[in-house]
Amino acid sequence: MNFSISELLVILLVALLVVKPEQLPDLAFTLGRFAKSMQRMFSKVKDEMNGLIDSVEKPESKKEVTIEQQSSE
Repeated sequence: MNFSISELLVILLVALLVVKPEQLPDLAFTLGRFAKSMQRMFSKVKDEMNGLIDSVEKPESKKEVTIEQQSSE
């Protein structure tokens, strides 16, 4: 997720209007932790999906190998 400088400035301006300036460091820390946990969650889901896809594709490739071996004999 890439943000341009102008988008970050708009987000910062809105944050300053909504949140007190002394609360901004705590808010930034909390949002950073949230973003990191979301990144880990999506990474785990991606790994699980790739594992599922690999487990489905492997039996098909084994069938192709055994068919090729039988036809060569």
